[in-house]
Amino acid sequence: MALLLTAEIAYAASTSYVPVKMRPYSGIGILMVSTGNSELAEPYQIYEEPAIERKGELDLRKIPPYEWIFGTVENSLPLIVMSRKGNWLRVSYDDAGREAWLNPKRAAAFKPWEAFLKGQPAKLLPGLQKRHYQLYQQPGRGASINLLPRQLFTVVKLEGDWALVMTGDNSMGWLRWRDEDGRLTICLGKAKQ
Repeated sequence: MALLLTAEIAYAASTSYVPVKMRPYSGIGILMVSTGNSELAEPYQIYEEPAIERKGELDLRKIPPYEWIFGTVENSLPLIVMSRKGNWLRVSYDDAGREAWLNPKRAAAFKPWEAFLKGQPAKLLPGLQKRHYQLYQQPGRGASINLLPRQLFTVVKLEGDWALVMTGDNSMGWLRWRDEDGRLTICLGKAKQ
């Protein structure tokens, strides 16, 4: 048993093994929270339910920045919004998928996916199933071309789980921007992978 474990560790070290990051659930949009210019940005209060049963403070310095999906945004940090009740947003605030409600300081910082992605250069995340690299004439029908894993495209519009995109050679087609489980399949073009 020890020999097998040692062999696996040696193999991982010799192949520069990089663990695959878990793709986050997409939710309904993005909340860009300002981290300010100071090292000690004011924390947000988080709740079990909107304005009920305070859980504590959300320390923005400990939130995963998702730069591999959104790129680096100066003085802002993206939180994926899972749902909304009035001004209150339920956000996913760590890699484990923990969620809490918060009342954002600036309502304009929340953008539904349609508003956030429209016109943005994007690309598919690496390591997806082959069918996700397929561009379709209509959502899920009429396969036309295959995209390359790092090929840039521009998001024109969203319809449900599908995005109408335009590639660099002015080809247009549909692809899934989130999979059947609701996990993201695309990232912004400036994201580090």
